[in-house]
Amino acid sequence: MKIHSMGIGFTHDESFRIDRPVGSGDNLLLIFLTSAFAVIEGKRVEVLPGSGIVFLRGTPQIYGASEKKYVNHWIHFECDENDAFFSREGFEFDRIFHVEDMGAAEKILEMLSVEILSEGNEESTDLLMKLLIIKLSTEGGKGEKSVHSAALKKLRAEIYSSASEKYTVNSLAQRLNLSPSYFQHLYRSCFGVSCYEDVLCAKTELAKYYLANTTFTVNEISRLCGFENNVHFI
Repeated sequence: MKIHSMGIGFTHDESFRIDRPVGSGDNLLLIFLTSAFAVIEGKRVEVLPGSGIVFLRGTPQIYGASEKKYVNHWIHFECDENDAFFSREGFEFDRIFHVEDMGAAEKILEMLSVEILSEGNEESTDLLMKLLIIKLSTEGGKGEKSVHSAALKKLRAEIYSSASEKYTVNSLAQRLNLSPSYFQHLYRSCFGVSCYEDVLCAKTELAKYYLANTTFTVNEISRLCGFENNVHFI
């Protein structure tokens, strides 16, 4: 992801309104700190403080103040909107979402601002933007998903940090005291992908690293990445 411009805590009066019928030519992340309105799919929506939205490139950007003072954070950026990263995180464009941890989001925004001002490399800003999207994707919910969300997030982090382990749905479900079928339902509901897909993605990403940066053989990489056999890996 490449940032074009950004602003933190920009303040306007009650007359503030943005009306871009064909968008801004790039993606736009908005985090509303005061009450506002936004037009989503042709309908005016009242937006509460602590909400956000990421407009797709080409989506009309119509939003503004709905009270005497308007404050927001914003980032104009470009990305591959079809990148599997967004589906893995269960992130949806052009949809109002609640920012559960505003403090964490603002710390990342501050780091992004420092990187841009110091002319940091694009890899750094890409990683920080992905971290921000992950934080914004972590919404407080109700019901069955939220009861297990913390444990599921911890488990997912382990899968990606220890990709060489031989994970199975049954063993992972057992760790959360859930049936395999219910575990898979919750996992997909929480992250937008199946547990199997995440395990496979973690292993293939690790394998890609070994293939590009080491002299290990295919057989060695297959073993290091925890694949059942060389044929499966190949």
